[in-house]
Amino acid sequence: MKKAILPILTITMLAVILGPNPAMADLPVGDIPSGQNVDIWEVLIKALNWFFNAAIIVAAIFLVFAGWQYVTAAGDEEKAKKGLNTLIYALIGVGIALLAKGLIYIVSTFVIGQGVTF
Repeated sequence: MKKAILPILTITMLAVILGPNPAMADLPVGDIPSGQNVDIWEVLIKALNWFFNAAIIVAAIFLVFAGWQYVTAAGDEEKAKKGLNTLIYALIGVGIALLAKGLIYIVSTFVIGQGVTF
């Protein structure tokens, strides 16, 4: 039964997050830009911000999971090492997400001559 709890919890959380949400029904979606007025930098910044937020959420989940692995190791060196490795990989993921966020500024500086801030 213990092995089934995590998958059931994960599926339930995904269903709640991705499923229809009546509370979100009244939120404005925004204007859809016409094909002639699309700014590629605006689209890139929005996509990067979305991926950055998703990466930070996933990294936070993995940081908590790494802490749980380390705390519940109970002196077992193999489990403690596994928790530390998970922590290192989560921090590397945060670093890559931050580098990706800075990459748009660097590329925009070279392409259009000024950095796009967000």
